[in-house]
Amino acid sequence: MRKIQSNTLLDAKLTSALNINNNAHDLATTSEHPLTTKAAADINDQAWNHLYGAIINGLGVSPKNFQLIYPFTTWDWPIAPIGYTSAAQWDFCSAVPQFSATGQYTSAGTAFNDSYGTMLNIVSAATTDAKLEAEIAQARNMLQLATNNYDMVYAQAQAAYLKETGGTNAPVFTEWLGGFGGRSWKAQLDSAWINVQSQQAVYNQLLSETTTPGLKDAQARLGNTDYYTKFQDPSLSTFPQVPSYSIAMDATTWLNKVKAGTGGSKGSVGFENSQSEYDYKNTWAGGSTSVGNFFWSVNIGGSWQRIDEFASDSSLKVVVNFEAWDQISIQAGRWYNGAFVSMIKDGPFIRGYSPHGEGDTKAVWGPNGIMSVQKVGMVVCYKPSFAISVSESTFKSFSEKWNISSGLRIGPFNFSGGGGSASSGWKADAASKTFIGTSTAETALIMGLNVNLINPAS
Repeated sequence: MRKIQSNTLLDAKLTSALNINNNAHDLATTSEHPLTTKAAADINDQAWNHLYGAIINGLGVSPKNFQLIYPFTTWDWPIAPIGYTSAAQWDFCSAVPQFSATGQYTSAGTAFNDSYGTMLNIVSAATTDAKLEAEIAQARNMLQLATNNYDMVYAQAQAAYLKETGGTNAPVFTEWLGGFGGRSWKAQLDSAWINVQSQQAVYNQLLSETTTPGLKDAQARLGNTDYYTKFQDPSLSTFPQVPSYSIAMDATTWLNKVKAGTGGSKGSVGFENSQSEYDYKNTWAGGSTSVGNFFWSVNIGGSWQRIDEFASDSSLKVVVNFEAWDQISIQAGRWYNGAFVSMIKDGPFIRGYSPHGEGDTKAVWGPNGIMSVQKVGMVVCYKPSFAISVSESTFKSFSEKWNISSGLRIGPFNFSGGGGSASSGWKADAASKTFIGTSTAETALIMGLNVNLINPAS
């Protein structure tokens, strides 16, 4: 179950709960030892900034559509039978990206099909019949009342999910709704959703008598369950079908190609703490919000700790190599009518809405609009390895943690293993003051997205 309507109030509640959509001047936070000063947050954001620029320069992806994402997200979705999708895959593919060059993925956020459905419902339905026009206005009001009730319950469910999981996406939101913690919320959502469906059906029936070009077809396609998918997860067998999304290649096939030498490309990115910052103004988002996750972290005794030595060392240089990386496309199903979205970019919309929020109206498109960004691809990698060169003092101070560590995080990359252990092959080279290691994970990692701006302002 996902909400079929979306609004900026609900998104604001989610943002507040996660503490992820901060202004550039706000403090980056995390559930583990928050960054409690602006200086610490700025240093952390600087590292994410350097990595963004390193990926642009090292891999050749375009700042016009690339988003660096966090937290650590594995690409290990199972291959599902035709007509089915795993909850983890659906939640990821459907999620609307944060409007930021470096952004956080949350499985409890707005789904793209939600924002699309909301947009369709505020397109003005043309008719010369005064009685029909009044009936449409009444039906839209009833639909909005049902939607408001559903959104209120959904926001409460989101808050409960975030409190329980800490924004880690483990499990993803849809899986959580099917489990013990979310079961009661699903029952409430089911009840509210029945009313939304009923009111939407009345509204759509009235639209069949109007003359706005393409609107009736767009609404019919969105509601056509032939373009929907079922959840593969056994615990979600009672969930309704949801609008489908497809990926160009599954993780198993991609990894098999990589291991056979026929898939992906080797790659390398690197930066220095002392280098200039990348200009986020050159990106599709025109900027980046403060990041809520530590860039440098080490796992000691099962707990992740910030590595202050790395963050503040002006001598630090890091290189991350990939055994393979690739770009995998994501596509919305036939329920989505992209041609209609382009055709309706200038409206007409009902009173109170305008294309980009002109005057005191609400925006339909753009950063604060109903529809803003569409996820059209993901940037994946396999077997990242690292080499971190530091100053003499940093090498000495961190070596003790390194020797007992069981993992290291560099931005979105999660390395499991241990300093100097024979099983991991990690080592600390005192001569070059360098820490070296390779991920032991056999799964692929999603480190970024390719996005498409919906009807941007000219």
